[in-house]
Amino acid sequence: MGKKLKSGYTTGSCCAAAIAAGLNFLIYNRKLKNIQLETLNSKKIKIPILKLRKKNNFVTVGVKKYSGDDPDVTNGIEIYAKIKVVKKLKKDSAGYILGNNLITGGRGIGKVTKKGLRCEVGKYAINPGPLKMMELVLNDFVDELENIFLEITLYIPKGREISKKTFNPKLGIIGGISILGSTGILNPMSEEALKDSLYVEMKVLKENSDKDYIVFVFGNYGKKYCENIGLDSSNLMVISNYVGYMLEVAKELKYNKIILIGHIGKAIKIAGGIFNTHSKVADARMEIMGANAFLNGESNENVKRVLSSNTVEEACDYIENDDFFFKIANKVSEKIKHYLKTEEVQCEVLLFSFKEKILGYSDKFYKLIEEVKE
Repeated sequence: MGKKLKSGYTTGSCCAAAIAAGLNFLIYNRKLKNIQLETLNSKKIKIPILKLRKKNNFVTVGVKKYSGDDPDVTNGIEIYAKIKVVKKLKKDSAGYILGNNLITGGRGIGKVTKKGLRCEVGKYAINPGPLKMMELVLNDFVDELENIFLEITLYIPKGREISKKTFNPKLGIIGGISILGSTGILNPMSEEALKDSLYVEMKVLKENSDKDYIVFVFGNYGKKYCENIGLDSSNLMVISNYVGYMLEVAKELKYNKIILIGHIGKAIKIAGGIFNTHSKVADARMEIMGANAFLNGESNENVKRVLSSNTVEEACDYIENDDFFFKIANKVSEKIKHYLKTEEVQCEVLLFSFKEKILGYSDKFYKLIEEVKE
C-alpha cells in the first residue's frame, strides 16, 4: 500500500479562519497564532495565522493556503480578510449580506460573468460552502456584534495571476480566483473531483451558448486539429479519459450533435467498447486494432506485426488497406450511439496520428462540420 495522502484546507476555510482571528483581535485584542474551525462535515481543522494588523476601526488578517498533497495551484498563496467597523453597510451588488455584515471581494477575487455556476452573474465568486463557514464564524460572536455593522473584504494579492492557471477564465470568472470548498477540507484530487470540474465546465458552456453541438477532444493535439479544419473551438471540451461520463453529461445537457476529434491510440479503445480510456482501466489497443485489421483483410503477417507493436503509432505503419481507419471511425461513432442508447444524438468522428496526419473519419463527419460552421 502507498502512503496516505495528506489533506489540506480550502480557500473557503482560509477566509473563515482569517475572519475568526480578525474578530478575536478586533473585539478582545487577542492575537491568536492558530484558529480551530469545525468544517461543514463536522471535522476539526487547525489553521495557522500568518499576519495580524490592527489600525483604528479595522483589522487585517492573512492566512497561507495549504493544499496537502493535492496538486493545487493555490497552494501557498496568501489570503486576506480586512474587517472594518462601519456605521452602515454600503451598497454592494457583487457582495453578500450575512446579518449585519457585508462579505465582499477585493483584489484577486474573481467575479462571475457567465451563467451555470453556483454564484449569480455579477457576484464575487464566493461559493455557498465558504459563505456558510463564514456565517458560522460570525454567529460565534453574535452577542458582541449585535449592534455593530462589519464590512469584510476578502482579497488575494496573487489571485489574478494564479487565476490564469485555472479553469476560471473559461468558466467566466474574471479578475481572480474563486473562494471554494464544499466542506472546508481539501482532499487530494480524486477522479470524482475531476469529473465534477468537467461537468461544471460543460454546463457553463451549454448555458452560455445557443449551440446544439459539442466538440470532444482527448487533449491539446485534438484542439490543433480543430483549428486545422476551421472548427470553432469555443464549444470544445478536453475530456481526457472520461469518454463515457462525458457522453452521459452531453446527453443530460441535451446536446444532439457530438464531434469527436481524437488520436487513434485512445479512439481505438472506444472501437472496442471501452469508455474509460485510462491504461489502468483497460489496455487492449493492439488486440482491438489487430482484430479489426484481420476482419478488414490485412495479411496474417501484418496482423501479427500489429499485435506485437509497442505503440499504436507503430501499429498504424502495418496497416495497408486504405479504408481501415475510415471503418474504425465509423465503428467509434456506432459504439458511441449504442452507449448513449438513443438515435437522437448524432456523433461523427475524425482520427489522427501524432505524425500530423488525418487517418480517417466517419461517413458524415465533414457534412456535420459544415452544418455547425454555418
